[in-house]
Amino acid sequence: MRKTIVASLLALCVTEAFSQTSLTVRDNSDVALGLSQSNYNRLLVKGDKIVEAVFPETSMGIKRDEQDGSVYVMLTASPNPFTLFLTTEAGHHFSVTVTGEEGLGKTVELVSPQKTIALQSPKPTQIAKQDVTQDAKLELIAHMERHESMPGMSVTHPFGRAERMGSGLSLIPKEVWSGEGVIAERLEVYNGGHQSLNLLPEWFEGKNVTAMKLSQPILKPHETATLYRVREVAHA
Repeated sequence: MRKTIVASLLALCVTEAFSQTSLTVRDNSDVALGLSQSNYNRLLVKGDKIVEAVFPETSMGIKRDEQDGSVYVMLTASPNPFTLFLTTEAGHHFSVTVTGEEGLGKTVELVSPQKTIALQSPKPTQIAKQDVTQDAKLELIAHMERHESMPGMSVTHPFGRAERMGSGLSLIPKEVWSGEGVIAERLEVYNGGHQSLNLLPEWFEGKNVTAMKLSQPILKPHETATLYRVREVAHA
């Protein structure tokens, strides 16, 4: 049986000390989170409010703060790992796989990353010109995601070797989109390690890279993500 946040939820008197942490989430994703099983925990979404939570009824007690939209949770004495589904006021949906652990209660801020990372702001021009605008680069990434052709761009499928990175990550080239003044890459990011990794944009920056996008912020062991990366190139 599942349970949803309502105004008459279990009243919790929160007096414990909390430790602070931050966790990156994205729509329709699942992230792992360890919460204290002997103290209260607080969950909040940065810049948003939690309006609904669905979870197995006997796994925890919960109360929503009506002012800031955060929730306070207390796990049962010996809960098995369970999934907590959250919905926010802005319409975001994601799930958290909760595991009980010893220690102080946590305040966990869930952060939804920006969809696309703009690294520089070049001078405005059109996509077919040498100095490509930032908006045009973001539009190019959108076309790559939708597998839609774009005027002035040619597409090749390289057979390059995988680039080995730290922490068990590998970069595998899949597509290269070329135009006047710009080259964009679609790469597969593979986590060959044994731990989940928060994918940091700075890991993938390179020479003349001015825009990029990752399909997901967290990569579990043996999972793959997609990296879109746009470079400026000098006019021949």
